[in-house]
Amino acid sequence: MKNFVSTKFVSCLFRFVLLFKINRFTILGIADKTIKARIGWADDGSLGYHEDEEVQDIEWDIQDLDYLEDALILAEFILDNKIIQGDKITITPDEFKKKLGWEKSRYDSALKALLDIRVDMVDEGKRTDHFFVHF
Repeated sequence: MKNFVSTKFVSCLFRFVLLFKINRFTILGIADKTIKARIGWADDGSLGYHEDEEVQDIEWDIQDLDYLEDALILAEFILDNKIIQGDKITITPDEFKKKLGWEKSRYDSALKALLDIRVDMVDEGKRTDHFFVHF
């Protein structure tokens, strides 16, 4: 059962960090309550781009949030509809709800879960910042 749970949460982490336009995702380790990974970005045309430098180590203290699956469906909707820039959702919560078409309580619960997800950035072995989304 432990591997099943780990796999479920690895999938959740991957689906969330896709919001940040990554093109690489490598698992570095899985503990009981933490997933360590490395994510990376494609060449954006910047001078001096080097694939090995465009990476970020991350750690996610697994958040088994209520409505996590619905939150990740929202994340996929955001990506599919290109309504995110950086970490900011580019439409209002009301516009988002209308586009999605969900009933209010499901939408509110899923949105709260999505906005509560935090994935720590790790630099030189220390947690320095985190990935999250907001309006």
